[in-house]
Amino acid sequence: MKDLIIGGRKFKSRFFLGTGKFASGEMLKRALAACGTELVTTALTRVHEGDAEHDDILGVIDRSKVEVMLNTSGARNAAEAVRIAKLGKAAGYNWIKIEVHPDACCPTPSRRWRQ
Repeated sequence: MKDLIIGGRKFKSRFFLGTGKFASGEMLKRALAACGTELVTTALTRVHEGDAEHDDILGVIDRSKVEVMLNTSGARNAAEAVRIAKLGKAAGYNWIKIEVHPDACCPTPSRRWRQ
């Protein structure tokens, strides 16, 4: 199978993994090792670099092997999604996946992560 090329980046794996369903960083770390993905998506609201109170989702991802694509999960409308995407870009993330969840009654993965 030919490599997949997106934005100039070459991927051998076509499997992309979302981090929203993992209850802990340790579970994600084991899944990353097992599946061989080269791209993960994670909500900006799940990024807690250097925050001892929260499990740091990025701390378990070997960024030399896996591209991180931030997503705008938790945005309730387009304006919020764009604002979150701009924050991600300002933080140095060039890969952004736009997500909008207008129904506030349904918990987003980022809310489950903190429980």
